[in-house]
Amino acid sequence: MKRLISVALALVMVLVAFTACGEVIKPAVGTYADGTGTSIIEVGAYDEKAESGTMKISNTLSDLVYEGTYTISENEPKVSSILTLTTTAGEEMSFVYDITLDVMQDINSCIAYYGPNYVEAGEPAAE
Repeated sequence: MKRLISVALALVMVLVAFTACGEVIKPAVGTYADGTGTSIIEVGAYDEKAESGTMKISNTLSDLVYEGTYTISENEPKVSSILTLTTTAGEEMSFVYDITLDVMQDINSCIAYYGPNYVEAGEPAAE
């Protein structure tokens, strides 16, 4: 009987480990803007089958526009993920997305972009 319980417990632990590692955090679809509102990121829906989504970065002060597709990889389970944008010109840009605040941060420039569901740190997120 003890052996059966041990085997069942081991099986449950393995299943929990696989389920916990399986899901990456996807950003909310919509517009993300920096604190001044001049730099804007438009995030399209993530396609599970293609494992990518569309993204467009523009700036109201210049004609500079970056468009392309993004992929997602896990950063911190159930909290954040890394979005890698590959532009149509072949450039790569990386962002950290935090679901708890709905904020995306450019890894190179450290500019934070606040999403449609953004909440201040310490405030409860709307559910």
